[in-house]
Amino acid sequence: MDLLLIRHGETSWNQEQRYQGQQDSPLSEQGILQAEKTAAFLADMHIDAVYTSDLLRAKRTAEVIARPHGLTPIADPRLREINFGEWEGLTRHEVQANYPELFAARFRDHLNVRVPGGELPGEVAERLLDFVRELESRHAHQTVVAVSHGGALRLLIASLMGIPLDRSYCLHMDNLGISHLSARTGRGRCVWQAHYINSTAHLLV
Repeated sequence: MDLLLIRHGETSWNQEQRYQGQQDSPLSEQGILQAEKTAAFLADMHIDAVYTSDLLRAKRTAEVIARPHGLTPIADPRLREINFGEWEGLTRHEVQANYPELFAARFRDHLNVRVPGGELPGEVAERLLDFVRELESRHAHQTVVAVSHGGALRLLIASLMGIPLDRSYCLHMDNLGISHLSARTGRGRCVWQAHYINSTAHLLV
């Protein structure tokens, strides 16, 4: 299976540097343009299915990408962004001002420090891996697009590539960055191979 992992287009909350989590803000004009450029780039590629987070910013992005292929995106909540609980809707500055001790503790150990009402990275990784395991059985030898979110994609790619989750933040995910991974049997310990991660060359056209 070939898996194209794509982050949604830019939103107004991205511009304002707010924690979006599982809340939503619409795609900005730039976000729509990014989605259209990505759709044009992928138009000549054979794609068997398009999956998307059920959050609106991802669904809108997936709809634009799927249109040239005559496909309808399949929404799956397992592709959602990490839930940031009480921090959602706040800027980084507001979080630092209102939750100074928690912010510092999470900076030191984000794997084990939970934002009230939110998820831990390991929990996010497990639901994403559950989604991928299902894809592998459903779409063997096919090419699949999955539109998700920056934090979620970092955790998923790290998990598939054997990178410790506490280093997942070393993987940068731009809006509409494409990561191409493939799964093949007979590779020993390297079941998943990364062809490229967070490619944005198509957005420069």
